[in-house]
Amino acid sequence: MLQKLTGLIERIATIRLLLLLTLLSILFPVFIFPAAGIGGDIPLDLYMSYSPGQVYEYLGGLGASGRSAYAKMELTTDLLFPVVYSLALTVALVMAARRLLPPDSRLRYVYLFSWLIMIADWCENLSLVAVIHAYPDQLDTLVMAASLFTSVKWGFLALTVIMLLVAGAMLVAMRFRSR
Repeated sequence: MLQKLTGLIERIATIRLLLLLTLLSILFPVFIFPAAGIGGDIPLDLYMSYSPGQVYEYLGGLGASGRSAYAKMELTTDLLFPVVYSLALTVALVMAARRLLPPDSRLRYVYLFSWLIMIADWCENLSLVAVIHAYPDQLDTLVMAASLFTSVKWGFLALTVIMLLVAGAMLVAMRFRSR
């Protein structure tokens, strides 16, 4: 199963797909999320972490219609967005791995790491939706779990970006050496 998935990913990883996914990744925060109806507040998803007190203050400030819009966004567009940006990161990592690693290297599977971001993001979203639906009841343990998933998401994203920067630097160095 893993070999079929990785084979498919490696076959579809092109610069054209990377550009399309990058454009889509930009469209979500610029146009789609602002239209979700949660007002001008920064969504909890964009913080590195948060406390139960911060979450309940935020949810109280949204009001009933804002909470409903936030939960809807978390279950629709914010479930799709992680797929889009994780696939963009995956394609970028595959393209770098093609140039840097031999075809039989197990290190080539490093591109699957970017899917951990998506899984953490989905866990964050589902946890927050449960907290929103329980409001005004307070599920502090679930809020702390959501915050942990948020931190893990950002940590994995940072590690993936570092991997891409290192790969880019290695590709530039290889290019200079070949001259």
